[in-house]
Amino acid sequence: MKRVYIAIGSNKGDRAKNIKRGLKKIGKSFKIKKISSFFENPPVNAKGGFFLNGAIEVETNLSPEQLLERLKDIEKKIGRKFPHKKGDAREIDLDIIFYEKRKIKTKKITIPHPQYRKRIFVLKPLLEITPDFIDPELNKKIKEIYRESVNNLID
Repeated sequence: MKRVYIAIGSNKGDRAKNIKRGLKKIGKSFKIKKISSFFENPPVNAKGGFFLNGAIEVETNLSPEQLLERLKDIEKKIGRKFPHKKGDAREIDLDIIFYEKRKIKTKKITIPHPQYRKRIFVLKPLLEITPDFIDPELNKKIKEIYRESVNNLID
């Protein structure tokens, strides 16, 4: 089984209900090992209201590409429209942040997620569930990346 970290968020409709539905569907496909707290955050480069954001750790035997397809299918079942415009409000947003310690860059998928280090709303939940996980690109622990990000906000 592969260990994977997924960011989960919602800023459209009943956000908490959307996330609960997402977690239930994810739980039917994967073994959920950890669930962070969920935090309210203003949208970043997105329309709609405030987001509820969190992160989960799951175990899967799916390849990264198969996992991405399964997550997109879950998003569709909860109401997210495809194709969609960048920045549209979303019932649910599921992003693969890490797949084991692999580095992947194809036309369909980039892991680690290319924007996660700039997003406190992803780093904070990751810090809660896996502070010592080492980013395979930076060779730094999540707690170090989080601390640097917070310090950059203050500077």
